Amino acid sequence: MSVIVLPINKGSDGDGRRRPKTEGPTRNDEYWLQRMGEEWAKALGKPKANYRLNALPDGYGGWEKGRGGDSKHVDRYLFGHVKGPARSIPDIMPHFIYLMEHGSAFGCNCKMCVGGSRASGVGAAGEKGSSKGDRQSPHFAPSTATASRAQSYAPLPPPGPKLIGRPKKQQDVEMAPLPRRKQVDEEGTPDALRMLLDKLKTAGTEGKIDEPIFESLSPDWRTGHTMLMETLREWPKLPSYVPRVGELVLFVRSLASDESLGWDKDTWRVLAGREWADKPRWEAGVITQMPTEAITDDDLKGVPVGKEHNVVGAGFRVEPLPQPNSVDKSLTRKHKYVPLHAIRPLALWKECLSGVEQPEWHPTVSNALIVASSFCVLGKYHFKGTWPEATVFAQAVYLGPEIVAVGDAVRLHNKTGDMEPASVTDIMVITAIKVRIVNLDDASDDDLDNEPPYNTCTHISGRVYTQDPTRSFDGIGSLPISAASPLFPIDLGGLGTWYHVTDPKKPKARIEVPFHRVIGRCYESVALEAWFTPPSDVSPPSGFQAVNSKPPTIQVNDCALDTASSVNISRGRQGILEARAYSVERDIRIAKDEGKTWFWADTRVEQLDIQEVNSRFVGARNEMRSKDCLARLRKALEALDGKIGGLEGYNAARREREEKVARKREALEGGGSGLVAGSARVKSGEARMSTGEGEKSSMEEEECVSPEEEVREDENGGQEEEDAMEVDEQLKTDLKHAVAPDVMNIDDDDDEDVDAGAALAAFKMASTAKKPGQVVVNLDSDDEMT
Repeated sequence: MSVIVLPINKGSDGDGRRRPKTEGPTRNDEYWLQRMGEEWAKALGKPKANYRLNALPDGYGGWEKGRGGDSKHVDRYLFGHVKGPARSIPDIMPHFIYLMEHGSAFGCNCKMCVGGSRASGVGAAGEKGSSKGDRQSPHFAPSTATASRAQSYAPLPPPGPKLIGRPKKQQDVEMAPLPRRKQVDEEGTPDALRMLLDKLKTAGTEGKIDEPIFESLSPDWRTGHTMLMETLREWPKLPSYVPRVGELVLFVRSLASDESLGWDKDTWRVLAGREWADKPRWEAGVITQMPTEAITDDDLKGVPVGKEHNVVGAGFRVEPLPQPNSVDKSLTRKHKYVPLHAIRPLALWKECLSGVEQPEWHPTVSNALIVASSFCVLGKYHFKGTWPEATVFAQAVYLGPEIVAVGDAVRLHNKTGDMEPASVTDIMVITAIKVRIVNLDDASDDDLDNEPPYNTCTHISGRVYTQDPTRSFDGIGSLPISAASPLFPIDLGGLGTWYHVTDPKKPKARIEVPFHRVIGRCYESVALEAWFTPPSDVSPPSGFQAVNSKPPTIQVNDCALDTASSVNISRGRQGILEARAYSVERDIRIAKDEGKTWFWADTRVEQLDIQEVNSRFVGARNEMRSKDCLARLRKALEALDGKIGGLEGYNAARREREEKVARKREALEGGGSGLVAGSARVKSGEARMSTGEGEKSSMEEEECVSPEEEVREDENGGQEEEDAMEVDEQLKTDLKHAVAPDVMNIDDDDDEDVDAGAALAAFKMASTAKKPGQVVVNLDSDDEMT
């Protein structure tokens, strides 16, 4: 019997930071989605059928743990409520139904909100709940037991005229629609994209909106956007084999100074001098710091003799990736500084693990494969549209393990039916990353209601070059391109002969493809040679070939490479495709019941489901990202911008905060506990915010598998201007504390800081950055919105 999916109202009081404190429980929403869907359908009077919810309310999550032993019983909990977890369907359904009917929890008198035997207990933060109904969260209305003490907070009566005696006959009156709720994310930050969409709707079909995106009330955007854009524009200037911050890689933790990795037919083995050693133990992790010392081609084979710094300054900080959808994130703290020659792109996981059975893999490898079918758009900077369609231009996108940005050369997965689909023949030099928004006229203009949302599809466009003459613009490949052509951002010498896919006489012609056709960056021939060329002066290890011939056990439509050449741009293609299939099967965040095969995250932190970066809490675990703190920062920004009432509002909020701290200090000092009072005085000071993005998208990603098409564009952007004004010292302090960059901090460790600018400058000083053919493509104004 088919399953009917019930869409929920987006109103929620859930707190996503509430999770089990003990290790062992695992995340599983499916039980709650199904059971709550069935109960809700009964409450709505729907006919008998199989129902489930399309999602849990924001901030809620299901967790489960088996009792162990011979017992098959599984304990299930639903976390997210402020009073503690729900332990059964009857516990949560009254609260859930109230949320669906009212859009918020204000006035809810369910057992979860007012107390009771099942709602009391130990909460997510470890606090002991009370069974008394008057111990509620401040944002809930009091129960009937306490209504006499606070009549002003009693629930509002149902809408409509109050009838006394026999009702009089009244004419039909058209009720005015309820005002739209304030369009903000879960942290209270205004949705800049929604504002632009409203402006576009007002302009109508005859109007046009073409302007840069400013998120003036987002502390994250105000403090991190400029740095983010500068970094994303600099990365494509580096050799493509250099791992970037936030990328997932495979690495070998322990290599002696005289050891390196050598290619032996099917995989890499440890090479100690001129002797083969055992297979390396591969782990998967995320790059959180880049080296400050220049990287050259020599680093691909080992540590050059002339290095001035040790591995801390000349290597990459890699933090092992913990299991997504799990509370145990302890692996993150086992970071390691690794030289470049001990690192491989995650796309090459099949080569790294050739001959290794899946039960023998390091746990982090499976963790990395789970998030391979996810993506996150970074650096949204320009909006353009005519009702009812719009386009948001972005600078980069984290596509599974890698990030690709405007200016990068990426490999494209050939369409079904193309010649030799098992190999890669096309590369694209990216000139634009676009999030296309469609069906705006059929969608609700309230992103928080239960009406159908607008749809989106992420496309990547650029100049495409091919090794297949039949795919060239003239069909015969009559005009091959020189490998040293300045059109290429990397050195393609030795990678074959290339042809134009679009007519070179039409410089504004572009090919636009769906994002999932991108395999990853195209690596230089020097990197492929260093990785896949066997050492010439070392004899093959005896008896090793037969073992290596066995591929990893989770292969999906495994295809051998068409050529044994070490310089082959198809290397890693099959690994990426199999990793994405593995992710679709195991990443519970992908809405497979809705036909989705990708998870769209708002931030890289959410995409990888990590809680720490460089030993600092990020995302929901960052205590400085509370609603009160962010609201205070927004008031400071309003004052800085000179908005009417902005400075007055900021000063009022500051006085209220100071009075609250003073009352707390007096209460603690009056209790006679000098140590506690002293601790409170220390903690009352402002703390520095760490990494996180406050942006929450309401868009639904449609996998628009449209055919590639040649497009012409003529798009112009604007320049950002900032106003300055005199502010008091406390305002300056509050603004200084609002340092939450849009991506994970590059320099977050006090003792081992890595300056992003210094790192990029060091890379550009390297010899590889000055080689012929490594000129970054000069993007045309029609496609790059600057």
